[in-house]
Amino acid sequence: MAEFNPRDKSRTSQGKTRAMVRKHTAPPGAADDGSLRWQWFTIQLLESAAFTTLSANACRAFFRIVIEHTSHAALENGKLIVTHPQFVSYGVTGEYVADAIDELEYKGLIKVRRGRAGSGVAHPNRFTLTFVGDHEGTPPTDEWKRCTAERCRKWSETDRKIAADKRGRVGRKKKIPLRNPEIPPLRDSEIRRAS
Repeated sequence: MAEFNPRDKSRTSQGKTRAMVRKHTAPPGAADDGSLRWQWFTIQLLESAAFTTLSANACRAFFRIVIEHTSHAALENGKLIVTHPQFVSYGVTGEYVADAIDELEYKGLIKVRRGRAGSGVAHPNRFTLTFVGDHEGTPPTDEWKRCTAERCRKWSETDRKIAADKRGRVGRKKKIPLRNPEIPPLRDSEIRRAS
């Protein structure tokens, strides 16, 4: 084993050359048969207020969309379809999938083209990651750069509830119960008769 010399910048503490380290830490190259999928993230994105303030469900939803992006060889950004069961199987809590998507959209990490359901035909949501270019060749929009710490705090304090209320009103009829679930209290005359 080569002895470590702190002045020699070409070798690591284990005696390996920097070229050897770079070879094993670089993204897949020409030797890759296509089975290795990868996605790069900039340090600027990972340290941004938009990314560091994500809730656990939003973080999982974000990485599920990134997985979908890489499974299409990074060529279908803007036409990415991730279904509700796919989000749930990846670890997003089922009742918070819509909330996680709203949070990602609010913080500028994704854009969503909303789908609709009806007549037996579903039109799913289509997702676009804003930190990479889309399927038409346009450059990344980087909308997450505009999300400040103050805006993230506003999301968690007020805007999350506003978005949930808005979701609750859209296209859903309010269910009216068939009967009143509360039993009215007995009157004094009914109490005397029962005893």
